Amino acid sequence: GFPSAWPGASPPMDSFTPDEHAIPLSLPCVQGPAHARLHGQLSLHPAAPGLVVLAYAAPALDAREHVLAGILRHAGLSTLAIDLVAREEEHYPDLHNNVPLLARRLVDVLDLIKTRMLMGELQTLPFGLCAAHATSPVAVRVAALRDHDIAAVVCRGGLIDLAGLLYLRTLEAPLLQLVEENDAAQLAAARRAQKELQALSTVRTIPEIGFEIAGSAGFEAAARETTQWFCKHFTRHASSTTSGQPCARAPPL
Repeated sequence: GFPSAWPGASPPMDSFTPDEHAIPLSLPCVQGPAHARLHGQLSLHPAAPGLVVLAYAAPALDAREHVLAGILRHAGLSTLAIDLVAREEEHYPDLHNNVPLLARRLVDVLDLIKTRMLMGELQTLPFGLCAAHATSPVAVRVAALRDHDIAAVVCRGGLIDLAGLLYLRTLEAPLLQLVEENDAAQLAAARRAQKELQALSTVRTIPEIGFEIAGSAGFEAAARETTQWFCKHFTRHASSTTSGQPCARAPPL
């Protein structure tokens, strides 16, 4: 089972390596350069209660999201880490701040996976959306657009109000916002946005993550909170439907 104490009894952060059995994905890139593709890694757990989609749009976040995906897999969840920016676009100015475009790309990714589920190629599971910084408002907007498919959302940093007021007010999925405790402006922005939400939502502070995730108390706290949130809400979703299983190795709530 999952370690009873976190993070003290948990495996070290650098032990969560990419899944050697992961399925590499190459998907069409909406409104991108000719022949550009989006790239991701799909890792399936046979008894997963849900599929967490980790969406990012900055190379610097790539390593963090893949380590986090490993931690989520350790808890018994399926994961899809997807870069919403094509390799040819990495140097485009401000593309990572284009919420409407990145949201459309993420919707397309979810629709593709959903189609594979309906065709029986993949196990039918609810989605969880996990995002950080610039992709946080993207995840909120997409969760509002695909509310019946999304069981939970976690945003680490970022200004979710950039999703748009309509999307904040129509969001139904439970939302967890993680904010570094030394970022007063970010915390104030998160709480302002929370006032517009009708959905269940929580704002929690974590230590500063820093640039190095190995030994980072902030990253360990973010990983713990993220895992707990998804396990909790996937389990609730499973109890209200005929599909899905409880989280197999969730850390204590």
